[in-house]
Amino acid sequence: MQHANWQKTDPGRVETLLAGVPFFNEVGRDDLAQRERLLARTEIIEAASGDTVIRAGEVESSLYFLLRGQLVVLDDEDPAKVLYYVSPGEMFGTLSMLLGQARSATIQVADAAREAVLARLDFNDFDDDRGTPYTLATRLAFFHMLVHQIRWAVEVRRMHRPDPAMAAALRKVPVFAGERDSEAELASLRDQARALADLLYRWNHPPPGSTGNAQLT
Repeated sequence: MQHANWQKTDPGRVETLLAGVPFFNEVGRDDLAQRERLLARTEIIEAASGDTVIRAGEVESSLYFLLRGQLVVLDDEDPAKVLYYVSPGEMFGTLSMLLGQARSATIQVADAAREAVLARLDFNDFDDDRGTPYTLATRLAFFHMLVHQIRWAVEVRRMHRPDPAMAAALRKVPVFAGERDSEAELASLRDQARALADLLYRWNHPPPGSTGNAQLT
């Protein structure tokens, strides 16, 4: 993989690639200055067919969006087994990022794809209250995105592999009911994101003897 310095050499190309990611569009609609800052801090990565994007066992604080190409998520116990495919527009890397745990699967560029282009964001930029370069509105949009994506993944898991204990834990995850667009809402969203991530991780990694295939989301 290699860093693509397109923000300086071809900003129009970056704009076109990121147009398929709703989060970047939302920030742009609300605050053009924040969008410019977001673009400047977004790392664009080029990867060739077969390149490893994420390696099982690594711990990092990055969130990825696939902008072009196709990725495969491989079973750590059987590297020849493809768990599922990542398509353009999808984000990945949320569980390790939020929980500080090692990546549980390896993700590579699919052999059928000539290349892949990814965007990488540093989670600490959004989570660090003291050093964040972003406004409250941008951080709220970021955590709303995380909560929505992880809750959707949990609901899919609930339908595909019902588990009464996990379903009960899901119902206990609090939903914010206070003042919108506030620091309190941000704190609630951060808690929700981590609670849902922990729940999804446990649902994806059932105890020995239980049924179902684990899946990284």
